Amino acid sequence: MRKISVVLFICLFYAFSMMAQNPVRISIKGIVQDTSSGVLGGATVMLLQPKDSALVNFSRANDKGSFEFRNVKNANYILKISYVGYIPHQQLVSPSANEVLDLGNIGIKPITKELLEVVVKTARAPLTIKGDTIEYDARAFKVPQGSSVEDLLRRLPGMEVDAQGNIKAQGKDIKKVLVDGKTFFGDDPKAATKNLGAETISKVQVFNDKSEQAKLTGVDDGKKEKAINLELKDEFKKGSFGKITGAVGSSSRMALRGNYNRFNKKEQFSILGYGNNINETGVNWSDYGEFKGNNSFNNNDNGDFGFGGNRWWSGDNDVVTNNFDGRGFTNNGGGGVNYNFDNKKTKVSTSYFYNQTRLMLDQYQTKKTFLQDNSFTTTDTTNQNNFRGNHSIGSRFEQMVDSNNTVIAKVNLRFSTNNISTLQYQRNLSETNVLRTSSDIKNGSDVSSFNLTSNVIYRHKFKKKGRTFALSGGYNVNNSDGTENLSSTSTFLNAGTISQQVRALGQLNNNANRQNLLKGSALYLEPLSKRMYWESFYNVSTDNREVGRDAFNSKLENQRMDSLSTYYKNNITYNRLGTSMRYSHAGVNVTVGLAALRFDLDGKLFPRKDAQVASSISKNYNAVTPYIGADIELKSNTYLSFNYNLNIEAPQIADLQPVINNNNPFFLSTGNPDLNPEKSHSISSYFYKFDPATFMNINFWVDYNYFLSQVVYNQTVDPTTFITRTRPENLSGGERFNTGVYAGFPIVKTKLTVNFNSNINLSTNPTFINGVLNQNDTQGYTFRLGFSLTPSDKLIVSANGKLGFSTIKYTISEAQNQNIKNNSLDASVKWNFAKKTFLETNLDYTNYRNDRFNFNQDIPILNCSVRRLFLKENKLEVRLAAFDIFNKRQSIIQRGFQNTVTNQTALTLARYFMLSLTYNMKGHVDKLKKNQGWM
Repeated sequence: MRKISVVLFICLFYAFSMMAQNPVRISIKGIVQDTSSGVLGGATVMLLQPKDSALVNFSRANDKGSFEFRNVKNANYILKISYVGYIPHQQLVSPSANEVLDLGNIGIKPITKELLEVVVKTARAPLTIKGDTIEYDARAFKVPQGSSVEDLLRRLPGMEVDAQGNIKAQGKDIKKVLVDGKTFFGDDPKAATKNLGAETISKVQVFNDKSEQAKLTGVDDGKKEKAINLELKDEFKKGSFGKITGAVGSSSRMALRGNYNRFNKKEQFSILGYGNNINETGVNWSDYGEFKGNNSFNNNDNGDFGFGGNRWWSGDNDVVTNNFDGRGFTNNGGGGVNYNFDNKKTKVSTSYFYNQTRLMLDQYQTKKTFLQDNSFTTTDTTNQNNFRGNHSIGSRFEQMVDSNNTVIAKVNLRFSTNNISTLQYQRNLSETNVLRTSSDIKNGSDVSSFNLTSNVIYRHKFKKKGRTFALSGGYNVNNSDGTENLSSTSTFLNAGTISQQVRALGQLNNNANRQNLLKGSALYLEPLSKRMYWESFYNVSTDNREVGRDAFNSKLENQRMDSLSTYYKNNITYNRLGTSMRYSHAGVNVTVGLAALRFDLDGKLFPRKDAQVASSISKNYNAVTPYIGADIELKSNTYLSFNYNLNIEAPQIADLQPVINNNNPFFLSTGNPDLNPEKSHSISSYFYKFDPATFMNINFWVDYNYFLSQVVYNQTVDPTTFITRTRPENLSGGERFNTGVYAGFPIVKTKLTVNFNSNINLSTNPTFINGVLNQNDTQGYTFRLGFSLTPSDKLIVSANGKLGFSTIKYTISEAQNQNIKNNSLDASVKWNFAKKTFLETNLDYTNYRNDRFNFNQDIPILNCSVRRLFLKENKLEVRLAAFDIFNKRQSIIQRGFQNTVTNQTALTLARYFMLSLTYNMKGHVDKLKKNQGWM
């Protein structure tokens, strides 16, 4: 026994001696070469854990082939080096006795046919950088069992996912997520990241997607956006998987959600469904309404060829999003199917979705309106019941006839209903807080709408490289029919007396709106040399709009009210002919162009649909619009861009119709058929740099707009009754300026990442108030700082803080200038603290301040849940969750516009508890014959 003790003592002494001799942290460096001693700049170099090949650190060799890992733990590693065209190199690295471990020259072999099998066996690497594409091996980034793709993305270096599920890669917003290279529910990124399990993913590829213009012409235009492709594991490419979740909670809360997915090499079939009455997001319960489908197949291939920001389709009716900004209480439900087919030459994407939301809202609002000599305050207590339902159908067909000819056809349909019932009590008080007017309002509306957008594009590439011809045609419809029941009782108190006057309104409106747009476009691109291209295009459209409104006095046996009724026809014909010269070489793309356009506006006003024309207006508008654009890709992943163009936009139909809207008896609006198109100068500049060795990124941008004929809403306010009448007019002098910087960088690679964001928004909005020009200047400053910590595969910690300051100035009454502050902190923790057991918590703290109203509100929202996995393959999950533990949630909105400042508060879903069960349907390989489908 004594001998054993002596041996143990000697071993421990030797071990401690070795630890004392070896440094705790070291630097590892080397030079990557090929077998002929040529340096390989840009090679991807990684340090992996020997036990599971998990990524510890990564870098990229510089132009001389050198790499270095600084301040890493002195331990055993696997060093892995990959380079396109070469066999991945792998070697063991042992602890070092020195602070710098120099591995010297490391030679890697080029791929040959004889070595191809070796490449296949050793090719696996946590991440690979190939040009502007970064490919992550999902198996190397551990996430807790039952995690979604969203949780997986949070683990990947260079990726950021905020609390709402919005994704950034290398500092750029992700607008498109593909699954095996195919669209998944209409390019909505969250549809894939929230509904696919992390266990289904083999690789995550982040790449720069080319613009539709570049895809059309085959000539790079320098315009790219970040996209993600999720490559499924083999067992999920042929088979099925999905999950279903049911939950019940306190205060009669419930939720049901499920999805089913079936895939093979050519086809994807998916079903999604949900129903809940928990409108506020919480841990793992967020965004049930993300499956809306209204953005189906928004690939920007709309056939509107040519430069500039000219809008072709300006339908006013957009009720499909069901977005209530977290106010009130909502019941939600929806479901849909999606099918994709892709055999390279033929691509078909189609989906159907139905979603509905019912809102119950109780809201209180205080608005202060400033006039030249005084001001008044409006208080508004509103109770609203709102139902929105939408059927959305989207389809896209692409056929490559041969290598030179392609046809694309797109159709999107939407059928919507919107029913609103509103009870409103409104009071207007003088500057000395004396009640002047009050009104009890009871309004209801029932509207059905139909929307169609369709487009066909034909593309032809000639034998000469770069020579391209394209034609497109489209037909769009936006129709709505509905009724409005208006009922109000208004009381007017005469200043300085006790006398009063009461006015009652009972009105029934039958409304019918029709909008049809037919458009076409042609494009021709001719290469003048290997670097210079000449582009010409022609756009034409005709937009026919009809507005019908019949108003009846429901208190006088539904007699027609001619002064509030109208039938209005408006036709806008648009022609644009343009040309540009483009230089494209070695990442430098510069375009200079000029276009001539013409609007022909023809409007007719009728007292009723079958009557003679009461008045008409016919005018045309000609303009020449220049364009300058530059997109420059420099070395070391640095990008610069600059754009200038003159925007010309036709007036909205709601602003053209010359009829009074008296839904609110104290706020009356009417259209203006004499409006001219809105014209504005737009300048933007953008800088972006990404370092693939450190995954540090920085973005800087500047945007500026100056309006020459902006559509503004002039006001005439009665100083006694405070009745406000508005009418749109064209006015010059408005400005908007936005600049910002965003930076993200790892402090400890794969462990700790920090990001910083700062924005400055300045705007000047002129308008006339009682004939006096008022200039509303708004200055907004926002600063954000966040970090993400992943010390192990069992713990994820993130926090984001924001400071927001807004200053609102009014030239009509400088004494009423406002200072608004909105500050917030968001922190979350996901912890696998025991086998198959997880703790997830989120704190969202917000502070609202407005010194003018003596308003100071703190809202801390704390959510917490515990979940555990059961059964074989962890197919069953049980979760207990608590939401808004402090019972503090409410909706607060502060804003200033023109000559007003508004504070709005609304009740919303506060503290509740839920118990949920989730069953995972794991994937399985179907025994299919080769190329056999399953539909």
